Amino acid sequence: MKPWRVWSAVLILCIAQVVSTVDRGMLALMVDPVRRDLAIGEVDIALLQGFAFAVFYVSVGLPLGYVADRVNRRRLLFGGILVWSAGTIACGLAQDFTQMFLARLVIGVGEAVLGPCAVGMIGEMFAPDRRGRPMALYVLGSMVAYGLGSMATGAVLQAGAAGGFAGWPGIADLAPWRIAFVLMGLAGLPVALLLLSIAQTRREKDAQPLNLPFAAMAARRGVLLPLYGAVALFAMGAAAASGWGAALLGRAYHYAPADVGKQLGAAQMVCSLIGAGLAAIVVDRVTRAGGTVAKLRMSALLALLTIPACMGFVSQSGAGALAITATVMATSAIYGTTMLSILAEAVPVEARGLAVALYAFVMTMIGGSLGPLAVATLTERVFADPARVGWSMALVGGVALSLSALLAVMTARAQEKLDAC
Repeated sequence: MKPWRVWSAVLILCIAQVVSTVDRGMLALMVDPVRRDLAIGEVDIALLQGFAFAVFYVSVGLPLGYVADRVNRRRLLFGGILVWSAGTIACGLAQDFTQMFLARLVIGVGEAVLGPCAVGMIGEMFAPDRRGRPMALYVLGSMVAYGLGSMATGAVLQAGAAGGFAGWPGIADLAPWRIAFVLMGLAGLPVALLLLSIAQTRREKDAQPLNLPFAAMAARRGVLLPLYGAVALFAMGAAAASGWGAALLGRAYHYAPADVGKQLGAAQMVCSLIGAGLAAIVVDRVTRAGGTVAKLRMSALLALLTIPACMGFVSQSGAGALAITATVMATSAIYGTTMLSILAEAVPVEARGLAVALYAFVMTMIGGSLGPLAVATLTERVFADPARVGWSMALVGGVALSLSALLAVMTARAQEKLDAC
């Protein structure tokens, strides 16, 4: 494939990642309006933020990762985008907790399909020591999405409150947070059409044994088990900052929802760009210098460097808390690039879709689900004060990220032993 076609394909996958992540993360910026309209509590919001995705991964996500190793990835991803876009629109029309939960579950198809397809395609387009930049660009999509999503959501909330959508068919009478979901769902449709310009990189052979992906991963279980544990705990700690950062700013520092969206979004975008830029340079250099073992050790350091992002409540000002919270985007961008690069090397090509699906599963099951849920539970049932959400974020994030670093070190030692055999 010509270089321009390869990089245009990576860019399209990055855009798909942006839309997927925005759809998934919008709820964190509209916690209190959604709570009021749907008459639900803190724990209910936490379940909507994460557990709905986890349920989907348990039942469908891993099988889809297996399917991604054997079918036309472009077609699979095209269908996935249409489904998660429909789920996002349904969120904006939900009238109670059950409807919102089911809609959020449907959105989870994006995470389940996108990762295995995208990483598998990038892994085949680039050599191992040249995957850092394309992986960084792909991961940048999810990192920038938090900032873009925050800014776009804040703008929609502000415009909706001012009557800016009066006369728009179908949405004029909706609450501003509902309008944001509907518009973002519609934005997925042109992205799906862009996928049609990407050529399929490889087709699986029909004669390939059905159990080959499972056998390939089982042979590397000594490395993969602690690796996935480290990823899950990192996601749990990062979710404490990203999932509740906006709520912290609103409750402890009295930011209006629209202001949180704009200001936090801008800070997140800056941090995401910094993180992706560093990842594009550092990951390939670390690969050439020390291979997978060196990248595993770097991931341990990144976990520790993420802990301050969960400590925004220590700031004496809202601006300081905002800046501290936004740093999770920088470390997460480097961490995500590093881990996807490791998976592209740790498992053979016939198991990459399943490996990435499992990566997405533990990120969501532990991080996207238990992280926000643990913060909500501590805030509601231990501290019994919504304004003390910052204390909950610090406790959950500090413990989870420290354990993630420990498991990454253990994984590096296991990889060293495997390389020595």
